[in-house]
Amino acid sequence: MREYLVGFWIGFCIISAVQATSCNNPKVTITSFSTEDATILTQLAHIGEFSLKCSNEVKPNLFAEFPCGKVVPVARVAENQYQVSWIEDVKKSSSGSVVVRLFDEEGYSSLRKAQRDGGAKASNVKSIIDVTVTTKGAYKGPWVKAELVAAFLIAGVAYFAITTKNKVQN
Repeated sequence: MREYLVGFWIGFCIISAVQATSCNNPKVTITSFSTEDATILTQLAHIGEFSLKCSNEVKPNLFAEFPCGKVVPVARVAENQYQVSWIEDVKKSSSGSVVVRLFDEEGYSSLRKAQRDGGAKASNVKSIIDVTVTTKGAYKGPWVKAELVAAFLIAGVAYFAITTKNKVQN
């Protein structure tokens, strides 16, 4: 009987500890930043900074999964403030929204296990919350290069000078 009670209390403590570290009713507010000028860059940086408040006051360690399947740790930058960032090639970048799935440590281990077993099961793992990070397109330079405009301008001036010279000589 005594072993039964000890086992019960150990199980109860483990279940309580797991439930205590889980974020209940998460509330998120997010701001996003993106590289604005890509005229001389090969990659753009995107940053999603968000505050996460749990109703049970838990401050979990978070992991982010991007649509491509890559999972990275989320940086805690202040009390209830987190930041996730990524880069992408300028040629492949576009403006829009990126849905980032957030996991606590337990969800992260389930996600990694699902990814090892097969990619289709990974989408079935429940995240704490999904956040949408808005990405902006970066300025990639003018549509027409200044050198091309200068070349056409010189060609136009030369044509005008030659035709005017021919009219004067005739």
